[in-house]
Amino acid sequence: MRRVGNGYVCAPKGLSMSEPSADVSATVEYTMDKWRMDRLPWAMWACVAGLAIALHAESRGQSGAALAAVYLALLGLAFAGYALTTLIGRSGLPLLLELLIGVLVLSIVAGVIGVISVLVGGPSGRSSYGGVVPSLYWSRLVNPSLNVFGWMLLYLGLGWIAFSAYRHLYADQAVVSMSAAGIRFHRPWLKGLFIPWHEVRGVGHLVVPGISGVPYVSPYAAAVTVGQDFYEQHIAPKRSFFAPPGSEAMFQPKGEMMQVVLSGGDMTVKPEDFLGPAEARWKAFRDQPGSSSRNGGTIVYGRWSITGSAWQAVWFLAPLIGMAVVMLYR
Repeated sequence: MRRVGNGYVCAPKGLSMSEPSADVSATVEYTMDKWRMDRLPWAMWACVAGLAIALHAESRGQSGAALAAVYLALLGLAFAGYALTTLIGRSGLPLLLELLIGVLVLSIVAGVIGVISVLVGGPSGRSSYGGVVPSLYWSRLVNPSLNVFGWMLLYLGLGWIAFSAYRHLYADQAVVSMSAAGIRFHRPWLKGLFIPWHEVRGVGHLVVPGISGVPYVSPYAAAVTVGQDFYEQHIAPKRSFFAPPGSEAMFQPKGEMMQVVLSGGDMTVKPEDFLGPAEARWKAFRDQPGSSSRNGGTIVYGRWSITGSAWQAVWFLAPLIGMAVVMLYR
């Protein structure tokens, strides 16, 4: 593998490419690796802050590590309930049925959280509250010590570091890939989407309606245009019910056709790095419906690497120094 521009080229032995994206026999892949690794220093700083709080904050005799794990589990459960009610709101169900299902989900989530709070929290002495709910304060989950939040930061930071490092060493499937056959999308909520080149009607920047009615060409998004019939038959049925909010922006109408956005905020790749390879392959294979993938190597965009720059060194070494300072002054 060798780096060329913003991408990486995995070429067969003896293959020479001065312009890798112009070699239409090669497959071009776009990954989230750089996006994930660029956020790794923030996770390291979260670990620094979490360690400082866990070491120096009061514990009041509580097991901060255990309570932090319970807190994260409860937050995950609450987020799952919120995500489910959001999906129900987008389902198009009648308002009354949607409301009843939402109340049911809320009741179940609140009940599970309440049971876990009773089982894990336990009594911690006399209540400092009176009135109708005098026992609210007894749960350690309601009034945790500060070091619990330090452990939560540690768990979250270490989790992101482990996940990013694992995915960097053992790369997952590319989000978007282009070959001689066409374009493939590998998003979890959009599985199996494939657009052959002969179905593509155009390649360019995304065009959206402007405020004044004049079409606006976005310089930040690359897209391919397909016919409305192809969209209705082969793309719309694959759009998952579990698509995250904002995913509808990937599909934008353009007259009687539909634009499919290639670039995304989860890939640190410039729109031009999508448009060049896409246009080259579209022009080469749009009149060849039977084209298949060819053994021309693989070009990877969005892959993180050590550049040797001073900024990158500071960005990753600073939190390590901060960690050492926290450990020395514990």
